[in-house]
Amino acid sequence: MNLMSWLPRALKELITHVPTLLFEVVSWTELSKDISALSQRLITGSGAAELRQKLTKSLPKSLNFTDQSSPLVRSNQLGEMILELYFRQLKNKDGMFLDLRLRHFSGSENRFMWNPNSMWTCFSPAFREALQKLYDGFYLGSDQVFHDGLVETGLISQDWSVEDQLEMKRLFKAHFGSAIYQPMEFKLASFQESFQNVFSFLMKKKVKLSTDFLILGVMLVTLYLSLEELGGSYPVADIYKKSKLSYD
Repeated sequence: MNLMSWLPRALKELITHVPTLLFEVVSWTELSKDISALSQRLITGSGAAELRQKLTKSLPKSLNFTDQSSPLVRSNQLGEMILELYFRQLKNKDGMFLDLRLRHFSGSENRFMWNPNSMWTCFSPAFREALQKLYDGFYLGSDQVFHDGLVETGLISQDWSVEDQLEMKRLFKAHFGSAIYQPMEFKLASFQESFQNVFSFLMKKKVKLSTDFLILGVMLVTLYLSLEELGGSYPVADIYKKSKLSYD
């Protein structure tokens, strides 16, 4: 991949973890534009201060932005806060910071601090809304809403056979794992395998996806890296419902 040679180190590190088949199911023209924009923001810091101001009120209650570095006490409470932060950012129309790795956090117990790098971007409005339907459908138990989210994100076509639509539902639910029923452990290898299976199926169907999926993939990589490093298991469904209720 030629574009890897000129990427900033922070972005290059993360993209190497994104399932490779993703790059086969998105437009390379749009992909190059998005990656160039992310790289420029990382290098220049453009827009990061403004986004901090816009996101401050929507952070988890135990988290504040900071410009300082200080020790970090690792705990399940930290992992739950990072997971809630991930869900909250998905809903924000102003943008989101993609790098949720532990190196950007500090603090302990009920007071954590976050000093994200300037790798930020926005989902397209239609994708953001469709992604919320995917999460709502899964974690709130509505198969119809989940199906609508799959269609509106481009993961399912109404022209497909019933069998193919059901197969994509199965593959994408496998990505969520058992999180709706019990606490979930986060393993990057499991995430990569489940997404690779989704993209492999889409390649067979000759589907082209929005580059919003690359943005989602990068942020998910950082989430999984942090939670795998912390260890433990997390009540993902409860945390999602908490973030939704407190956000709405």
